[in-house]
Amino acid sequence: MQPTRHAVLIEGFFGIIGRSVITLIVVAILAELCSIPALRVYGRFHRDSLVPQKSPAYDNEKWGPEFWTEQSAFWARARTNYLPFMVWGVRKWHGKFINTDDTEMGTWRRTVDARGEGCKNAGVRQVWVFGGSTVYGIGTPDWATIPSYLSRELNTDPTACIEVTNLGAEGYVTNQEVILLIQQLKAGRKPDIAIFYDGVNESLVGGFSPGNPTEHWNFEMIKTRVENSGYSKLAWLTDSHFFQLIKLLVGDDDQKGIPRISDGELSAKAKATLQNYETNMRVVHILATAYGFKTYFFWQPVLAFGAKPLMPFEQELEKARSKELGGRVHRGLEAVYQEAETRSATSTSFVFLGHVFDEVQEPLYIDEFHLDPRGNQIIAHAIAQAAQLSPH
Repeated sequence: MQPTRHAVLIEGFFGIIGRSVITLIVVAILAELCSIPALRVYGRFHRDSLVPQKSPAYDNEKWGPEFWTEQSAFWARARTNYLPFMVWGVRKWHGKFINTDDTEMGTWRRTVDARGEGCKNAGVRQVWVFGGSTVYGIGTPDWATIPSYLSRELNTDPTACIEVTNLGAEGYVTNQEVILLIQQLKAGRKPDIAIFYDGVNESLVGGFSPGNPTEHWNFEMIKTRVENSGYSKLAWLTDSHFFQLIKLLVGDDDQKGIPRISDGELSAKAKATLQNYETNMRVVHILATAYGFKTYFFWQPVLAFGAKPLMPFEQELEKARSKELGGRVHRGLEAVYQEAETRSATSTSFVFLGHVFDEVQEPLYIDEFHLDPRGNQIIAHAIAQAAQLSPH
């Protein structure tokens, strides 16, 4: 029986549709595969000369290049863990220089244990250090983080028996750190001393993006993914190499929509940021009284604030970064830091370390916020001295 003309037309129509779909899929796959090497080539010719790897901090260290290879792989491959209420946690990683350990407290960056052999199993005092990526130790090996240096300093006396735990996570603000502390207390664990080291993330979240100190990094993106199911269905497209290449070629800037705000609005944001920070401090002090531990707060230094004698790399870095996005990031950061310095001068609730490097004539910053090992060592010493924890 011969097919009718109508059936032939339908068969031909669906045949065209099928071939078109297959062609489209093949083209998409080829575009994605070609975009991978294209992005690499683009990266070679558009490298940022001021990335942390270009800092002179590790020039005299034989292990420097190997460390930066691992740090770069960490940034490219590691994935952040989701945690309830804190939203995200520390990335899992095991390497030669960067390691996280799974403990009863969760997954956290490895810290040097400088306790003497005689006190490993008896009379151990617990010091927990909370903070963002500067506490975590981005840009430094395990042994050169602030908590690792603090562990050495506090255990100079072999009978001190102090265990320091690094509870820093990339991007954390005190809102998340307070929740983290509460979660640990609820689980039946508590420190003898809790140290909070913040400032940069508070300033950027409250003074720049999203501009509300009660929120967290990437608030809008995470909110959109939760509320809009269609977004997740298209995520494969926006995350593809081809899409990223197109964005680079057309010069797409995700920050173009961020409005420029007045000095008065910046001042209001700065005040709100410090109000939120000080409220979090009060909550922690209440918890410390109830659970029986001591607590100390420190506001960290940053390249854009203070009077540190800048070395050539730091000078170039400060000049370039202060102009990014029309100076909007720099303005927000500076406004909050000025407010923090003013409040710390009349308050004993937190120590402002914004001028801790004012007389240090050596390179310390590997980017706008993160420090090299020497910088972390100076910070650890300042914390120990200010909190009167050091035996010296």
